[in-house]
Amino acid sequence: MCLEAGATRSKNTINVVIKNIADFGISVLCFWLFGYALMFGSSHFGWVGTTAWAPEVGQQGETWLVVFFLFQAMFCSTAVTIVSGAVAERMRFLSYLAIAVLVSGFIYPIFGHWAWNGLDAGVSNGWLGQLGFVDFAGSTVVHSVGGWVALAAAILVGPRIGRFSRKRRRRLLIGYDFPLSLLGTLLLWLGWFGFNGGSVLALNEQVPGIIANTVMAGAAGLVTPIVLSIWQKHQVKVSAVANGSLAGLVAITANCHVVTTRDAIAIGAIGSLCMLLAEAQLQRCRIDDVVGAIPVHLAAGIWGTVAVALFGDLDLLGTGLSREAQLGVQLVGILTAGLWAFGLTFFLLWLTNRRWPLRVRHRDEHIGLNVAEHGAASDLVDFFTVMRRQERTGDLRLRAPVEPFTPIGQIAARYNRVIASLEQALARTDAIVESAIEVILTVSCRDLLIQSANPAVRKMFGLAETQLQGLPLETLIMVQSPAPALDEKAGNTPLLSASSPDLHYLLKTASREGTPYELTGQRRSGGTFPIEITVALLKSQPGDSYTLIIRDITLRKQAEAAIQRAEAKDLEAKRLEKTLAELQAAQLQLVHSEKMSSLGQLVAGVAHEINNPVSFIHGNLTYVDEYVSDLLSLIDLYLTDPQVAESAVIRKKIKAMDINYLAADLPKILASMRGGTERITEIVRSLKEFSHQGGAQRKRVDLHPGLESTLTILGSKLKATPTRPAIEISREYGDLPKVDCFPGQLNQVFMNLLSNAIDAIDEKWQTQTAGGNGHSPPKSPVGPPQITLRTEVVNSDRVQIHFSDNGIGIPDHVKRRMLDPFFTTKPVGKGTGLGMAISYQIIVERHQGKLDCVSTPGMGTRFLIELPIEVTPTVTPGSMSSDA
Repeated sequence: MCLEAGATRSKNTINVVIKNIADFGISVLCFWLFGYALMFGSSHFGWVGTTAWAPEVGQQGETWLVVFFLFQAMFCSTAVTIVSGAVAERMRFLSYLAIAVLVSGFIYPIFGHWAWNGLDAGVSNGWLGQLGFVDFAGSTVVHSVGGWVALAAAILVGPRIGRFSRKRRRRLLIGYDFPLSLLGTLLLWLGWFGFNGGSVLALNEQVPGIIANTVMAGAAGLVTPIVLSIWQKHQVKVSAVANGSLAGLVAITANCHVVTTRDAIAIGAIGSLCMLLAEAQLQRCRIDDVVGAIPVHLAAGIWGTVAVALFGDLDLLGTGLSREAQLGVQLVGILTAGLWAFGLTFFLLWLTNRRWPLRVRHRDEHIGLNVAEHGAASDLVDFFTVMRRQERTGDLRLRAPVEPFTPIGQIAARYNRVIASLEQALARTDAIVESAIEVILTVSCRDLLIQSANPAVRKMFGLAETQLQGLPLETLIMVQSPAPALDEKAGNTPLLSASSPDLHYLLKTASREGTPYELTGQRRSGGTFPIEITVALLKSQPGDSYTLIIRDITLRKQAEAAIQRAEAKDLEAKRLEKTLAELQAAQLQLVHSEKMSSLGQLVAGVAHEINNPVSFIHGNLTYVDEYVSDLLSLIDLYLTDPQVAESAVIRKKIKAMDINYLAADLPKILASMRGGTERITEIVRSLKEFSHQGGAQRKRVDLHPGLESTLTILGSKLKATPTRPAIEISREYGDLPKVDCFPGQLNQVFMNLLSNAIDAIDEKWQTQTAGGNGHSPPKSPVGPPQITLRTEVVNSDRVQIHFSDNGIGIPDHVKRRMLDPFFTTKPVGKGTGLGMAISYQIIVERHQGKLDCVSTPGMGTRFLIELPIEVTPTVTPGSMSSDA
């Protein structure tokens, strides 16, 4: 009873317990009433007993008869209860009682007569016993007979619902309480000691050996599944271990009195393997045995009966048969038991099942036999009842009854809290749906019929929600189609019927993508308006449906139209702004061109005017130098004359003039004048080169002379001032090829960048000097003022010119605007704000180059000019980048 109750589900445990108790009572009464007589009464030709009907087993009965009857009645009850476990959870209670009567009153006693009649007197009167059939404690008489009946009943009633379903991930239906099942297994071990040991029918020296063999065989059967699972690297199944031990006990039952200990261990192990093979075969044949009764009792019982002939001591058997003959008799007994027990049971149950179904209804099987067969109320059943009512009615106000001190009661309490939270969430959702300004519809997926709607549909479409139920979706929504028929009422607007495949496809696509679609809505009055729908697929039983959220986007469309008009005006304004910018750029270019032209003419004129007198002076200085030299020689000669030296007037004049100093200094003055005229000539040449180099024509030139000419012009600004030392010029010239460019324009860029570098250095030194006492060094050490010019070739087709200074640097807000025309940070009258803008146009637009700036305030600035060596015909404006 414990074994079977633990191996079945909780909804059937009461039914299992009642069956085990009932079959015990029925089997004992039937066995007493006529079963004992059929089995142990006087034999009629070895086939059936005819005496000892309802024997007296009370106080007036013979002691031996009472003991023997009780012992055999337990065997009879064991054979009957084997059937209970195999057909558990789906056979009617009355059907099982009928089987109990059949087995205990007829099937078991008749076969028992054939094998065991005369056992009480120590003789064999049954025809199988007379052949030499040996079954010491009932491997076949008790266990196989019960197993054959169980097999017939299991085939007829079929498997439990879901046992072999392909939809279930786990086809094995788990029992309610495995510990209880294992407790039942241990209790059966104790009972086996009484069955096998008591089958001696005496307390003598055989009993200890029989019990020892029983223990060893059961232990071998228990260990075999464990070893097999470890060898196959599988998990050890609890049911396999329990049933393996029982299979070992069943197998040893027939032969425990005639085998050695080693034989007992082998018989138990092989019996366990037979059980495992039979269990796998039942699953392949889709025969459902809840507790494994058929593999344990039938398969192991057959093996145990065969093992009598294979392992038994022939002398102890005492049949006088050879081993082969004994094996034949054992097989005859096994075959006879199968034909009798299985054949008769299957035939009678098949006839009964046609008139009175043996199996309970599917609904009762789902509920559980505790309630369906016995009306046993339980908190689990009450819990399921409430859940079914909630499922059927959708009423979430229902609550499950709570028993606070049971597991199901605690589950029910938590379930009630979950349902309460769900009810609140649904109430909030319903409130949102009811108050939403969007229309919310549910539509069937198959035919697009409206199932439900929220109140917003009245305001948007002019129809009540109750009126829309069952109507097609085309009542509210029209879809434009590429090639449909025209609707005259709608102003020849192409419409698509809601029943067309295109609308089905649109809803399917919208639900899959999750993006809104713009369609046309139709009011009850016939007017149309733009709508936007969002679709979600709701998978539910009995059919799937779509949830549609519909928004009226009339105001949005009007706003979009207004925005488009505003954008058109804005586009026109941008075109005018672009035209103005182009005009400003043209004006700037004209100013620059005129400035450069005027500056070039002015510089050329000034240089020409200065060049003539300077050339005259420089040319005559050679003659003056010669004349002065001659005069000085003459004076020296004159002074050496003794007459002149004696003249007081002349000596006085010489002393007043300091003739020696004059003779020494006059050549130096002439040399300085020669150096000055040479410097003036060099400056004039640089001015002429700066103003006339290339003019407005593009040509290939060397950039280094242009840089040097610019430095020459700015030479005075590079000299030391009261606030700073002289600016050092560091030249890092590379080997540059001649560059295709406008030389005069590049010279202007060089002038702008170098002038700005000098101004930045002056501002830095002025700021640092003003921060102290006028002569104190700056707070942070700095090097001497310096400008670095570096040129190099990059990528073999471009040249780079670096202008680096260690001046004040350029702040970020100035750097962002320094290319704007007329933007300057210099005081009024010291800058036009056009220098950098013009430089940017010259480098980027005129020469297809780049002008980059990298500056750190307080540390200095580096301008990088990058020019192509060869300029392509197409001019692509560049861009200026800057890094802080």
